[in-house]
Amino acid sequence: MNTRASLIFALAATLVLSVLVASTAFAASDDPARRTALDASKAEAATLLEKGKAAEAYDLYMRLVRIKPDDDAVNLGLARAATRATRWNQAVMAYEMLLEKYPREAGLYGELANVYMLLGDRTSAERSLAMMRSLDGSVTPEDTEKALDLLESRYSRFQAHGKISAGVLYDSNANMGPRSNTVDLGNWRGITLRDAREKDTFGGYLGAELNMGWRLEQDSPWWLVGDVHVFLRGNTENELSNNRSRESQWGRAAVGMRHLTSSTLTELRLKGEIFDYELFQNVSALGPEGTFLWTATPHVQLITRAAIDRRSYSDDSKRNGVYGWLGGYARFFFGTSNHEFIAGVRYLGASADRSDYSYDGWEASARFLFKLPYGFELGPFASITQEFYDGPATALESAKRKDSRWRVGTSLTYRIDEAWSIECRYQYTSNNSRSNLYDYDQHFITTGVAWSF
Repeated sequence: MNTRASLIFALAATLVLSVLVASTAFAASDDPARRTALDASKAEAATLLEKGKAAEAYDLYMRLVRIKPDDDAVNLGLARAATRATRWNQAVMAYEMLLEKYPREAGLYGELANVYMLLGDRTSAERSLAMMRSLDGSVTPEDTEKALDLLESRYSRFQAHGKISAGVLYDSNANMGPRSNTVDLGNWRGITLRDAREKDTFGGYLGAELNMGWRLEQDSPWWLVGDVHVFLRGNTENELSNNRSRESQWGRAAVGMRHLTSSTLTELRLKGEIFDYELFQNVSALGPEGTFLWTATPHVQLITRAAIDRRSYSDDSKRNGVYGWLGGYARFFFGTSNHEFIAGVRYLGASADRSDYSYDGWEASARFLFKLPYGFELGPFASITQEFYDGPATALESAKRKDSRWRVGTSLTYRIDEAWSIECRYQYTSNNSRSNLYDYDQHFITTGVAWSF
């Protein structure tokens, strides 16, 4: 074979080999089994993201984007997973790659603006929202400014939220007394007590609360948190002055740390509380409280809460001691309006300086929150509590005190706008005790207005 023929043969062989290699590569990329595996991985990544497992979803999307860098669903999933996993620079790159391909997709500019605000870059966020506004004629400059202010507030390292409320009330048994001043105590019949019977009253209330948080770093899961609460109540019934309960004040302050991830919240606070009647007799408490919340699915949260404190009674030092509780709850979200249902049980315990006042107990509770049309929210609730004391309620009794208490009621809220609302609440309490002194029924009604910020 001459030289020219040899060269032609070599070129032909090379061309055939190249075609075979290309065909093999194309067949591999179009292999049904491989496509099925990729689709399964994409579905798994989307599920992880939906369940709040952002870090795991991000890792899986990063593997997928190396295999299929031009897949739009993979890139969008990567952008959203990176945002939730606090990998904001990677999220920006993913969104910008998508926008190079789809420069007229207004929604992508809105999501990118959200990431820029997480990075603290308001200028870039404003530029993204301006692009979104140019593509979506229904968005005005005022809407853009309002959205930026909202995002800046939401992603600020310092967060403060609160509420101030005021209204009127009716209490059928403000002193939680029996139906009569004459009661039977143990084997003693017809004991007459002074000012013990139930007293109904109208009144008014004023409440205020402030909850604060400071994120240690922009992308840190750690927060310094605190809260302050105040509640003042005044009654119109003059007879309540006989036992100094016509007015009452309650206050609380707490500070602690919070660890927050996409699926968990862990918090520990040190709280101080005081409940006071007419600035004359009070109960004070100091101790830690903790919360652990796990978002098992987007629709289910599991919550564990506990508190323990040292209480001091100004008018009866024998009740001083250590009081605490430990509870577990499940919260469910359902329906298109994201209604809520929460239920759980908790253990109650007290070790008082006088053993007769020590007790063990339990409580089961349930509550719905229905988000109704036209800004209404309905919250029916119920609970049952039992307390088993280590001694009798009074010196005239021999049987150990046992209380069984039912509470049922509902709240109704009408939200006028984002800040203002009208709040109504009804609660019925029935306490059945082995000691007639602590047998009582109570109807409690409040109606007021609240401003939230």
